[in-house]
Amino acid sequence: MSEIALSVAVNLALGIALFLLLYGTRRNGGMRLAGPPEAMALFASHFPDAAGEAMVTVDHQNALIELPPGTEVGLVQLQGRRWNARKIAPGDIRTVHLGSDGAIRIKFADFGWPGATLCFADPDHRLRWLQRLAVLQRHSLAQSPAAVRRA
Repeated sequence: MSEIALSVAVNLALGIALFLLLYGTRRNGGMRLAGPPEAMALFASHFPDAAGEAMVTVDHQNALIELPPGTEVGLVQLQGRRWNARKIAPGDIRTVHLGSDGAIRIKFADFGWPGATLCFADPDHRLRWLQRLAVLQRHSLAQSPAAVRRA
């Protein structure tokens, strides 16, 4: 009987240790964007020739970047403990809508980067970005299937 109790106790302790280890690796370690200049610097580290104006989300873990030509939008997003950046072009967005919580929800056509949730404090900025992203989605829907870029 004591062997079973010992076995259960050891397995329970190992299960808790494994849970804490996995939980610790999923957290982002408190990483946050300090502001638009840092977002632009992170974006420039991935796209050195890009320049534009960044807007950081309320949680400081995402930023949208208006790129000068007007056909693409930049995105900087914290994923785990890494900052990733991408250019969102026509054909990249499957859906974009405003959630019930006021956040902009984007689903990409790319399975490698499935989506993003962006919440801006200013309703005017939120509406402007929603409209801007909806234009990219409309361009995506207007393209023929052969013209859509695939991951």
